[in-house]
Amino acid sequence: MQETSIHWVLRESPSQTEIKALQAAINASETLALLMCQRGIKDFEAAKNYFNPTVNQFYPPLLMKDMEKAVKRITAALENGEHILVYGDYDVDGTTAVSVVYDFLSRHTDSVSFYIPDRYGEGYGISLKGIDFAADNDISLIIALDCGIKAIEQVKYARDKDIDFIICDHHLPSENLPAAVAILNPLQKECAYPFKHLSGCGIGFKLVQALNQAWDLDPVDPYQYLDLVAIAAGCDIVSMTDENRVLSHFGLKLLTKTRRPGLELLLENGGRIMDGQLKHPLTITDLVFVIGPRINAAGRMAHGSRAVELLTAKTMKGAEKAAKDIIQSNQERREVDQDILAEALEMLDTDTAKKSTVLFAEHWHKGVIGIVASRVQEHVYRPTIILTESNGQITGSARSVHGFDIHAAIESCSELLVNFGGHMAAAGLTLIPENLELFIAKFEEEVAKCIAEDQLIPRLLIDSEINLDDINSKFFESMNRMAPFGPDNMRPLFAAHDLVDTGKSRCVGDGTHLKLSVRQGSSKKIMNGIAFGMGNYEKQVQNGKPFSASFVIEENDFKGVKSLEMMVRDLKFTDS
Repeated sequence: MQETSIHWVLRESPSQTEIKALQAAINASETLALLMCQRGIKDFEAAKNYFNPTVNQFYPPLLMKDMEKAVKRITAALENGEHILVYGDYDVDGTTAVSVVYDFLSRHTDSVSFYIPDRYGEGYGISLKGIDFAADNDISLIIALDCGIKAIEQVKYARDKDIDFIICDHHLPSENLPAAVAILNPLQKECAYPFKHLSGCGIGFKLVQALNQAWDLDPVDPYQYLDLVAIAAGCDIVSMTDENRVLSHFGLKLLTKTRRPGLELLLENGGRIMDGQLKHPLTITDLVFVIGPRINAAGRMAHGSRAVELLTAKTMKGAEKAAKDIIQSNQERREVDQDILAEALEMLDTDTAKKSTVLFAEHWHKGVIGIVASRVQEHVYRPTIILTESNGQITGSARSVHGFDIHAAIESCSELLVNFGGHMAAAGLTLIPENLELFIAKFEEEVAKCIAEDQLIPRLLIDSEINLDDINSKFFESMNRMAPFGPDNMRPLFAAHDLVDTGKSRCVGDGTHLKLSVRQGSSKKIMNGIAFGMGNYEKQVQNGKPFSASFVIEENDFKGVKSLEMMVRDLKFTDS
């Protein structure tokens, strides 16, 4: 094989004994049993729970450290007629979390309001301006969602103003924690909550569940918020396993059956609703690529409060103004991020010895640098940080490559930073202009010291090699029951070898995409596929020599005729 720039890595296979045992237990194909075993599903009971999620698989919210304290403080606030402020980040996870908790509390008290900080005037996390707003409006309790785990000074500032904090955050805690009344974060020490990877909105939902339980309300009532929990889980790229997968399963069902007016308008704008009907059942992909960017656009280009207004609107009329603004913001966002990406790619260093990419321009729009960081990282495949100027400081977004902890690398440079936070794969940071060059050098030093050479090569993790003859509607339907797909439970990626063109493969669209029609070996079965952005491989495919394809299997619906096809991720060709 002549290697492409992408390495194919075949996922480690469980033992044949385990595969055969599960295959017999659930009457499945060997490939499906393999896929299940790879995901830790190795017996009938585990498979039953995996394929048939139930609400009984939700963990009791009171298992979360400090949950009882949070419930008692909120209950006391309602009993005493205190004013409560629901405070959250301006991204999808934050605004959905605020929408869940604010909507729930507003049904039980008139003394609740919400606050989303301005990305440009206040920045990420708890702001002193937000606390001052609370003090000026006689608010004595702030519930912070998707932020606050590192807000030690801000919480102290609030306490000096007789304002209590409850922090609901899923980001990595530091050794020292804010002096809040309660901190809900499964990642903190001594938290017995079994699942550690909830989104910020997921933690907000668990708080609502706990309050609902304490107030002896209908236990089913919180489930109305699962659509927002699913959106947050998909868009915040949390692990799609265990409780997240169950929450998302029911959230997608809710989205398909009873859409919120605001979400219906976004889905219509994104082409998922036509003539008042969904074109197909919604998937996590729809949430990530249709709903997520539009909700995010509010905070990127205007103000995140518009997203909360949209998500909590009860009528179509009430949602229309916010939807119109958000759709307009999303269009502006597209134009801006395309311009910045083009500039960023022009600035790329040609020094191939460097292990990281850090780019800065003071005029870049702060609201889209995270998107640009992701796209530059895909282009250079190195840990990447995109920086811009905001309010006299330099702020940035970081994106990593597989297996490299970019949060740890940034933390190693913390003496040069005003603040930072995030995850292993993505982070945000702020520094003063005088430290920019020092930070770029120090970050490169840290990355070079810690990163392995194979982490700098793009890779595809292949779940299984497959024969095209084994791909049929029964297999596809069984595989689709593994959804919702996401991190740690991705849509299975296959590799097929010894493929040959039937004579019908050709470039389509503007010539940059490749439509495939192939057979495998001596098989008579013909399989079609689409390889986006691979039109340059047309001649190699058409030369009659065998090649390999890595792909996921999708269902194509053309004018009511359904067929299975390959969505190709990469192609490899033989030398001879």
